[in-house]
Amino acid sequence: MHELSEDEIEQVTGGMSDFTAGGMAVIGLGFAGGPATAAFGLLVGGSMLIVGHYQQE
Repeated sequence: MHELSEDEIEQVTGGMSDFTAGGMAVIGLGFAGGPATAAFGLLVGGSMLIVGHYQQE
């Protein structure tokens, strides 16, 4: 095992954050339920997407 170089670090930093991936999953699961579940999923999932956006900056 060795320490990562600068190039290796930059290759891994391009992925989605956990909040972004989780927000998309919550929205998708919300639409799988009824209308009330979809509305709740949009609120929670949308909030998670916003947090993921600001986390990457």
